[in-house]
Amino acid sequence: MRFVRTRWIFALLSLLVSIWLMTAAFKINGLGAAGHIIFSMTAFIMAVLLIAPETAFRIAEWISRPFAELFFPSEEFKKPPLSYKMARRYASTRRFEEAAAEYEKIIHYHPQEHDAYVELLEVAKKLGDDKLHAKCAHVLRHRFHEEVPPMPETESDSG
Repeated sequence: MRFVRTRWIFALLSLLVSIWLMTAAFKINGLGAAGHIIFSMTAFIMAVLLIAPETAFRIAEWISRPFAELFFPSEEFKKPPLSYKMARRYASTRRFEEAAAEYEKIIHYHPQEHDAYVELLEVAKKLGDDKLHAKCAHVLRHRFHEEVPPMPETESDSG
């Protein structure tokens, strides 16, 4: 830790020397300024190298982030993109519990998706889940102003 502070102090001193030499070079005409410019640039490069261990990674990350996000989108999405693929796949393979979970995820992130409620209603019928059916029917009635027939009674309910 103490070497970090020492390096930053030397970097600051090198930067001040670089600035002083460059301003002196502007006052000199012709080839006489070459030595001042060379030593000024050397002092500047030395200052950069002295602070590089703490700053190089942060600067590289800052510069590369926009390009990296082209290939690897950030995980800072407020909600995932809308996709019915998994939910419909589960429903078509009669894995209704998983389908219901996927439809509930869609509804959680995209509450205005009418089709998600309708398809979840169908899955609830196939599962025989009265509570889930009632919840979806309530939303369809109040949010989308759509009438939903009551859930048909199963054989276990009537017998």
